Amino acid sequence: MGPCRAPELYRAPFPLLGLQVDPSTGLLIAAGGGGAAKAGIKNGVHFLQLERINGRLSASLLHSHDTETRVTMNLALAGDILAAGQDAHCQLLRFQAHQQKVNKAEKAGSKKQGPRQRKGAAPAEKKCGNPTDFSSDPLQKVVCFNHDNTLLATGGTDGYVRVWKVPGLEKVLEFKAHEGEFEDLALGPDVKRVVVQSSLGPMKLPGSLWLWTVIASCICCLHCRVFL
Repeated sequence: MGPCRAPELYRAPFPLLGLQVDPSTGLLIAAGGGGAAKAGIKNGVHFLQLERINGRLSASLLHSHDTETRVTMNLALAGDILAAGQDAHCQLLRFQAHQQKVNKAEKAGSKKQGPRQRKGAAPAEKKCGNPTDFSSDPLQKVVCFNHDNTLLATGGTDGYVRVWKVPGLEKVLEFKAHEGEFEDLALGPDVKRVVVQSSLGPMKLPGSLWLWTVIASCICCLHCRVFL
């Protein structure tokens, strides 16, 4: 007997490249696409509702946001603001969850229970966007918010960490972390510490994890760990 296959929640019409869950509303946000190539694969961000139907977990599409020719490669969520890495840019999108009444056909036979409510997602509104990577082949690889969602950090293929104010995306910090591209990064609560994971660090060591800190307006590397 073969291994038990996990049930499929949702099949997107594009390759999935980014995923976030909003804990306050239970929305599942999925993003991806086929890029700028005219291959018939659209680029978009899908807002899904997780629910149980007949005892099985399911994901229903509530709203589809078309990102046109830009594919969303990475996502970060801060309340109702979504930071989407699209090519060499970071786009801020604002969405709103709301209650939506089902139609008469859906609630037929359930009069005793009263009208059933479903959560929905209002169309995503573009707040602003900035280029965040400036290499010869620019691409934003990672994005994350700080603990109170007032700042976000980005990293791409040019090896620079850039920190931006939210929601205006004014740049407040920039420094060269390494030569290679980013794998991941995280901001400390006071933005004086940044943890960077890269495939090639400042000392050209593969599989590196670096801790950077701001000391007297200087950027210093405090710690390095290499995973071989």
